[in-house]
Amino acid sequence: MKYELKKKRYVDPGSTGRPEWYPIPPQDSDLLFFIQRNQNQDAIVYRVNRTPEGLINEHLPMDAYWIRFTEGGVRTELNVLQNKLAFGYDSDKINNDLYRFHFVSYKEITFYIHRTNDENFKVIYQRDGRNVVLKNIYVYAVEFGVFPDVKYIEIFGEDLDSGLADYQKLTVE
Repeated sequence: MKYELKKKRYVDPGSTGRPEWYPIPPQDSDLLFFIQRNQNQDAIVYRVNRTPEGLINEHLPMDAYWIRFTEGGVRTELNVLQNKLAFGYDSDKINNDLYRFHFVSYKEITFYIHRTNDENFKVIYQRDGRNVVLKNIYVYAVEFGVFPDVKYIEIFGEDLDSGLADYQKLTVE
């Protein structure tokens, strides 16, 4: 890990938020959101998991996988530990147009996969009484043996009604 001296203290690259130079996963109508971390530029991508008929898969509504930008942009699946302890999710079907989920590693926020009028889906969550469309998440963690010690999570979204950018920083203790 590269460190730089800044105002007489060491600063870890990425400790002040998602670096602007991090690559962004390819955008299309089935991309729901992505997660990036300070450890490297790779991204965990969450897409609508559709059946061959184009409907959302009731049992696994999102397909989550890595885009390994550090390896030329190849796709790799999440391993068992990543699914069970970190980036996996638990979901419930509410109806054909609405699914509820939360991350296995952070159950404090409930998210909803919601069908829009144009047959696409968005992930929405409530913040301060407002509906926010989730765009991406940035996780800052310090390496601590086998499991990283998460210090904070930044959630980037867009207010559903106004279209204005929304930002939330969650400190993990």
